[in-house]
Amino acid sequence: MGDDVIDVTGLPLYDRIYGSLLASAVGDAMGGPVEGLCYTAIAQRYGVVDTCLPYDFAPDYHNHFRTTAGSVTDDTRLRCLVARAVTEADPVRYGLLPRRGDLLKVLVETYYGSDDALTRGFLEEYVLGGLYGQDRLAWDGQPTNGFLMANAPLGLICPGEPDVAFGLSFALDFISGGYARISAAMGAAAVAAAAAVPAAAVSEATVEAVVEAMFQAAQRYRRIGPQTRQWQWYATVFELNERLVGEAVEIALRYRDVLAVREDYYKRLAAGPLGSEAAQTLAVALGMLVAAGGDLRLAIIGAVNYGRDCDSYASLAGAIAGAMHGVDAIPSSWRTVVRRANPELDLPQLSRRLTEVAWARQQQRQRVTAAVAPLLSPLARGDGEGVSAARGRTEL
Repeated sequence: MGDDVIDVTGLPLYDRIYGSLLASAVGDAMGGPVEGLCYTAIAQRYGVVDTCLPYDFAPDYHNHFRTTAGSVTDDTRLRCLVARAVTEADPVRYGLLPRRGDLLKVLVETYYGSDDALTRGFLEEYVLGGLYGQDRLAWDGQPTNGFLMANAPLGLICPGEPDVAFGLSFALDFISGGYARISAAMGAAAVAAAAAVPAAAVSEATVEAVVEAMFQAAQRYRRIGPQTRQWQWYATVFELNERLVGEAVEIALRYRDVLAVREDYYKRLAAGPLGSEAAQTLAVALGMLVAAGGDLRLAIIGAVNYGRDCDSYASLAGAIAGAMHGVDAIPSSWRTVVRRANPELDLPQLSRRLTEVAWARQQQRQRVTAAVAPLLSPLARGDGEGVSAARGRTEL
């Protein structure tokens, strides 16, 4: 990126980014075969799912493309396309952020350039929604988790900047409808906050801090008047995401067990009839992370064994936990089976390129800081009046 050359694979950030992409793919592959089942049905049939299973139903646009154990679903395929869009956008080489057109370009090229029915099928809603906007809302405007399940790369290029990740997701998102755009942006903010957490400090309190950083990013981004905030329906209508995540965290802290929370989650976290509803996805993923005390393996197992749209829940939980821990936190057996089942997905290469984007952004910021620093320092004067003179001018 830019004029400087660096092998980013030696950076700790590369390990976090690779860990996030791989852990989210693992969660997706583990959850896919039991997607749509109730947690009670999963328990009766499998006990506790803690490994990748083969699929016992046919491939589909928005599920798996092959039945082999470890095969990912559309969640991971779309996430990889988002990562491609981020890394192939022309402005990023200058340390700038990608734009909505960069994402749409990659999706359109992939859709129209493929003769595979499964690839075209899973992209069609997104491409038509992006091309025709309000005339063709993706999923007819339903608040699905379509972008939330895939936008982790936007948080990964903004480590420690949840506000920036939130705004970037909101600006690029033509996939989500209604409050689901907020859900997706909050997910990106959580990934950005998690990517800057010191690895040795990961705990239940750490995950709570990530959740709080995500909440703050959402509140700072909102433009809501004081009267609306006092309205009796404010929490119900305007803070659905915050309310469901808050309930999930409260339940998680009460049980501190990823399997014990499931019954209460089923009662309290359903925001609508859609299993793939966005606010529910955000709440379940973050709740499982808190119940697991930040443990990547337990969080993914909890999300997978929850049922419903569990591949998406586990994808998001894995993306956040992987950003906190890095690759080594993912059990080696999980890594092996997912890599073998999906040879076409070059996650190390995507991770390297995402790290280059993040590095270029930081280099650009450092150059700007160095250039502007003299303008933000008091004028140097030999008579010792520089500081007071500068202060006086500021107060005028």
